[in-house]
Amino acid sequence: MVKPFDLSLYLVTDRPLSGGRDMAWIVREAAAGGVTMVQLREKECSTAEFIQLARELKAALAPLGIPLIINDRVDVALAVDADGVHIGQSDMPYATARKLLGSDKIIGLSVETMDEVIAANALDVDYIGISPVYATPTKTDTFAPFGLDGIDEVMRCSRHRCVAIGGMNRDTVGEVIAHGVEGVAVVSAIVAAPSPREAAAELAGIIRNNRHGHSEHSEYSELSENCQLSTVNSQLRRVLTIAGSDSGGGAGIQADIKSISANGCFATSAITAITAQNTLGVNAVEGLSIDILEGQIEAVLSDIGTDSVKIGMLHSAEVVRSVARLLRKYGVKDVVLDPVMVSTSGHKLIEDSAIAVLKSDLMPLARVITPNIPEAEILLGEPIEKQGDLPSAARRLAQQYGVSVLLKAGHLVDDELIDIFYNYETGEVAELSARRVDTPNTHGTGCTLSSAFAAQLAKGLPLTEAARAAKAYINNAIIHGAAYKIGNGHGPVCHFY
Repeated sequence: MVKPFDLSLYLVTDRPLSGGRDMAWIVREAAAGGVTMVQLREKECSTAEFIQLARELKAALAPLGIPLIINDRVDVALAVDADGVHIGQSDMPYATARKLLGSDKIIGLSVETMDEVIAANALDVDYIGISPVYATPTKTDTFAPFGLDGIDEVMRCSRHRCVAIGGMNRDTVGEVIAHGVEGVAVVSAIVAAPSPREAAAELAGIIRNNRHGHSEHSEYSELSENCQLSTVNSQLRRVLTIAGSDSGGGAGIQADIKSISANGCFATSAITAITAQNTLGVNAVEGLSIDILEGQIEAVLSDIGTDSVKIGMLHSAEVVRSVARLLRKYGVKDVVLDPVMVSTSGHKLIEDSAIAVLKSDLMPLARVITPNIPEAEILLGEPIEKQGDLPSAARRLAQQYGVSVLLKAGHLVDDELIDIFYNYETGEVAELSARRVDTPNTHGTGCTLSSAFAAQLAKGLPLTEAARAAKAYINNAIIHGAAYKIGNGHGPVCHFY
């Protein structure tokens, strides 16, 4: 089964357009700017060079959760364990490519006429590339351009996810997205740009702003509405967050709902406590009654159900016991527990008596915990002083509590922060690295990360891959929110970048 992937901003490489710059650098910069998929296209280099470049890109993209697609060459994709291939009408037949690659790899198919669009409906390809939408110097061996009317016809006839190819730049992507395609494939607008990062960020912003612009096209709108209803009923994954409310909107339930939504899931909630807080700190905390807390959880699980649960601030032992009892009652399996104990500003958010109950009653029900260093020190009862301490600390936590551990490095002073994920189910240790971002806007990072992790598990990703995807999401959320000026203290991250 193919893992979920995002077609929104699909970069296709072209070394002749790079101006002699290193393609791996261009791709890394574009990924930092918001590219969601990368297709490596090489027409003139040797197979050995193709494989070497593919390995470089795979190493750069995999930690960010961005799929690497190989153009045409199934052999190269197999050699580097790429995430998939994109094939044209004259390349290897789809059935052969699927047999060689297996069911878990992405296969995209270019379509250049309406006959090919209709023929593709008989194939279980993962997406089709509408090629070209506009005339472009990077695609000269194709049929007449589809244009916007052609896109509308494709959207009416195709059962597949669609990405637009050909002539995609800052002047065209908005109108193309507004006609309903899921993504755009960009070549020169990023590869040849003076700053690939800035170019990608600008294009990503245009895509976001025009995502719902096709509402003026009534015939497509009706189809789109029906499709969206079908998706909610049969495919949209559900995540229940159980946490406190943040009146400032940067953390807690508010951050959870934003993060879950941004990661493609439907968020439900149960509020444990009301906090009076802003970017400067927490001024007051008042817990809700056990009856109303249990009522919220029962209401959600008895009707809507859930595919995963994210748990944040549980301020008292009674609340911990209550949540644990209901998780056992409904047999919830994918539980991500963020053991919230201290706010970013240093305010204590949990009673001492609740910590022992958290360890004894709730942690055995969790599949993953996501402590920061101060929280891990409380759980272990010993200090964690440097980056080199994190792998052994994560392993000891996992073995002590029987749970996978994502130990966050944000409290260290290093320029490169390496979170450690210990997969208790496989014994695998993954290093999740990111450069420190110089910004005060880090309020709610823990809530945002753990909610993204729960969303990725709800969508079916394996543990370690879900951890990588969640890490890539929070890193980009911090980068895109770095320049925010909201409040006078620790501002929020950018959940929808």
